[in-house]
Amino acid sequence: MNKILFLLIFFTFNFLFSQQIDLTKIEKKYLENKKSLNLCIDPSWMPYEKIEDDKHIGMTADYIKLLEKYIKTEIKLVKTDTWSQSLEYGKQRKCDVFSLIMPTPSRKTYLDFTKPYFDIPLVISTQIDELFIKDIASLNNKNIGIVKDYAYAEIIKEKYPEINLIYVNNIEEGLEKLAKGEYFGFIGTLYTLGYAIQKEFVGKLKIVGKFDEKWELCIASRNDEPLLKFIFDKAILSIPKEEKQEILNKWLSIKFEKDYFSPMIGILTVSILIIIMILLINKKLSIEIKKRKEAEKFLKLTMTSANLGVWSWNFNTNKNEINDIWALILGYTKEEIEVDLDFFSFVHKDDLHIIKTALDKHEKNEKNQYECEFRMRCKNGTYKWIYSNGRIVSRDEKGKPFLIVGIHQDINDRKVLELEVFKQKDLFIQQSRQAAMGEMLENIAHQWRQPLSVITTVASGLKISKELGDLKDEDIDYSMDKIIKSGMYLSQTIDDFRGFLNRTKNKTTVNIKKVIDNATYFYKTQFDKEGIELVLNIDDCVINSYENELLQCILNIISNSVDALSSVENTNKCIIIDVYEKDDSCIISIKDNALGIKDEYLLKIFEPYFTTKHKSQGTGIGLYMSHEIITKHLLGKIEVENVKFKYLDEKSKGACFKITLAKDIETIDENLIKN
Repeated sequence: MNKILFLLIFFTFNFLFSQQIDLTKIEKKYLENKKSLNLCIDPSWMPYEKIEDDKHIGMTADYIKLLEKYIKTEIKLVKTDTWSQSLEYGKQRKCDVFSLIMPTPSRKTYLDFTKPYFDIPLVISTQIDELFIKDIASLNNKNIGIVKDYAYAEIIKEKYPEINLIYVNNIEEGLEKLAKGEYFGFIGTLYTLGYAIQKEFVGKLKIVGKFDEKWELCIASRNDEPLLKFIFDKAILSIPKEEKQEILNKWLSIKFEKDYFSPMIGILTVSILIIIMILLINKKLSIEIKKRKEAEKFLKLTMTSANLGVWSWNFNTNKNEINDIWALILGYTKEEIEVDLDFFSFVHKDDLHIIKTALDKHEKNEKNQYECEFRMRCKNGTYKWIYSNGRIVSRDEKGKPFLIVGIHQDINDRKVLELEVFKQKDLFIQQSRQAAMGEMLENIAHQWRQPLSVITTVASGLKISKELGDLKDEDIDYSMDKIIKSGMYLSQTIDDFRGFLNRTKNKTTVNIKKVIDNATYFYKTQFDKEGIELVLNIDDCVINSYENELLQCILNIISNSVDALSSVENTNKCIIIDVYEKDDSCIISIKDNALGIKDEYLLKIFEPYFTTKHKSQGTGIGLYMSHEIITKHLLGKIEVENVKFKYLDEKSKGACFKITLAKDIETIDENLIKN
């Protein structure tokens, strides 16, 4: 009886003692005044911890419950959305305690850390088809995901600077992006990645390697209240090993079963389970192999139907492997060109730089894939246009491309059609220029009448004066001056017209005011004849572009305004041209008061062969070509709308053409511009 009583007292004392820790009076008083502690955690880090339905769950949640009993103080959860937010709350003193955290120099500025109570290996996961990684150095120059603001992110970044770290908000986001192939691998802890992969990514992701580093995790407390560190150090040391193992088993499903009577049953059970797993894996692999073979068969059929040539190119050996269609596109059989195939020997020499540029951009990750169009020599000696698309599939240890694979497609028919379209556009341009030249020749004829009349009148006067014997020196000087001035005027007109005829298509520095002056000069007689007032509001604007192309567009627009104004009865006819800068662009606005364009015509005004004039008066290609030149050659924008404005205190209405040009354009379609 005494023995039983002694055992009861012993176990009762042991139970009470196990639920308490030896705190000093100061520490106890601190906790009494504190009443409760605010806890911050990682809201998405299973199986360690998580916030679910506003509750703290996971391994650390079980630890915190134990620690609450030991320190006899309530520990309240502070809700956060991300680990980064939790750390920020710690800096702001909204959190008294962190449940699981690793010390870093930056964190020590606002936190104290207990002794580690978790020791976790760091591992890397990849997609299921990747090989196991023996050397972490093989990750150099690869994109690897990692959770933002995790302590081991700092360690990895410092120790392995050649790894390209991609930061995410949490484990779930990181593994989802890995499954989608947005980067090569994802770094995390063994338990976390194992837990998440088994739960959500079985058959998609796997753990393929580990780092030498281990993640030692502690409880942290705010460093402006240092007593907390000592309290939690004592509390952690008081947790029995059995309880730690029980928590670990609960969340990692690790069970240690002892059968003192039949140990062989356990071994047999494990063996059966292993055999079943092997059979299931083999069955799954058989299904996968069957699916892959069907997919390969379907892919091969699709590529054959689409007439796609497949190739692979080894960067180091400059050797290629091809399929039958690749050779057939060029008129060969595979056997005729497969031996020592040098891909570049078939490419037109003028197109080699196109391939080099595309490869360089893909190699430097400026482009997700290699893609370009070029000409290749066929068996009969002709050249055929090819569309080529590919991607680098492997790199060497230095990150240099090792193997690239891709497809070839015959696009010769499409390319020939494109060139024919370009020729038609060139024909449109010539027709437009000829129409403009006809109008200018008519205007020049009007301009020449007056100076020619002056020359003939002065010459006739001199001849009569000589016959009458009344010819004086001052009369000769005066008459010669008038003839010289008239001749210079005629010469200037010829130079200006020659400038318009100039076929040079080089990009030059263009003064917009000079272009406007040249364009309006050709229509001076028309302005006078129709009583049109020209109003110029031109800022000093200079661009790097194609001057004659721009001049032709402005001539077309002014010509349309003159024609429109000639058909309206208005005593105050005007054409107003505004030029001004906006941001990095130059704006040219040309409007008149010819009552505008009918609304149903506004959307069609830039279509080819559309004209509001009678068929005998207009071709309908002037504004179409102006639109093509400005948008395709000058990389600008042209718009038209009807506007209302005041001119000479009268309400006016008319069409307004607005041209927007960049101050500098890249040289594009150079061959098209020169044709």
